[in-house]
Amino acid sequence: MSKLLNSRDEWKNKATERAAELRELRKTQKRHLKKIAELKRNNCQLKQLVEAKKTLPSSISQP
Repeated sequence: MSKLLNSRDEWKNKATERAAELRELRKTQKRHLKKIAELKRNNCQLKQLVEAKKTLPSSISQP
């Protein structure tokens, strides 16, 4: 009976550890995805700013 209880406890502990690791992995991935989205927004804004600065001098000199 003792072997059965120990085996069950080991299995339960392993499952609990695995669940905790997966939970932490999901949290980390979520943080990374948020950071990636933020960097993409910043990149897009900077590209728009660069394009606006490129077109601004040429439009001033043409008229």
